[in-house]
Amino acid sequence: MRPLLKKYIFWTYVLFFVFIILIGFTMLLLKNQFISELLIVLSAWTSTIVFLCLFQKWYPHCNRKDFIKSLFQQKINMMLIIWIILLQCTLFIITIATIKMIWNVPIFELIETSWTTLLIMFGYNLILGPLGEELGWRGFLFNELRKDFNLVKSAIIVGVAWGFWHAPLWLIASDLTGVQLLQYIIYFLISIISVSIIISVFYSLNHNLLIPILIHQLFNYFMAIQTGYILHILPITSFFYLLLAVLLIIIHHKKCFDKRT
Repeated sequence: MRPLLKKYIFWTYVLFFVFIILIGFTMLLLKNQFISELLIVLSAWTSTIVFLCLFQKWYPHCNRKDFIKSLFQQKINMMLIIWIILLQCTLFIITIATIKMIWNVPIFELIETSWTTLLIMFGYNLILGPLGEELGWRGFLFNELRKDFNLVKSAIIVGVAWGFWHAPLWLIASDLTGVQLLQYIIYFLISIISVSIIISVFYSLNHNLLIPILIHQLFNYFMAIQTGYILHILPITSFFYLLLAVLLIIIHHKKCFDKRT
C-alpha cells in the first residue's frame, strides 16, 4: 500500500481517538449533552475530515468542490437501487425470522415499533454514518486502492481499516467482556468486511457515491432498529451479509478480480 494511503488511515484513527477523548471529557466532566452529541456526530466524519484537510496536498491540481462533484457524476441506475433496497430488506426480514425461530422471541421484542423513533433513527443514522464516512472510505481510499489492487483486495483492505476504526466503540458502547466481547468483535468484523465487499461490487456497477451511501445507510439502520440481544443479532447478520458478499463475488468474478475494471 502506498505511503499516502497509510498516512490517511493513520490520521483518521488518530483524529477519531482524539474525538473519543473529547466526548468522554464532555460527558464526565462538563456533563453537557448537546456538546457530547455534536462531538459524536463529528467523530463519525473523521474519515472525511482528514481527507478534506489533506486534499490539496494529495491533489494539488484539483479543487475539493470539483472532486466531490465528480464522485456523483455518473447517472444513477434506478434498477440497481431497487435491487439494493430489495436485497437488504430481504436480509433484514430473514435475520429477524431466523432469530425468532432459533430463540423463540416475539417479533415486537426484536424491532423498534414506534414510527416516530423509526423516522428519527433513519435521519440520525444517515448523518452519523454514511454521509460522514463514505467520502473518505470509498470516495478516496477505495478509489485510490483500485489503482493498485483488484476490487476484492481493495474492498477487504478498506473493510479491515474501517472495521478497526470502530475499535474504541467495542469497549465504550458495549457491555460485553471476555469471550462475549471477542465474539462480538469477530462477528462485527465479518459484517463490516462483507458490507465493504457488497458496497464495492455495487459501486463498480454504478460509480456514483450515492450507492455506497445507500448500502451503508440501510445496513446501519436495520441494525439500529433491532432491539434484541446483540449476540443474537450480529452472528445472524454477519452470516447473511457474508453469504451475499460471496454470491456477488461469484456472479461478478471477472469484475472482482481484474486489477482495474
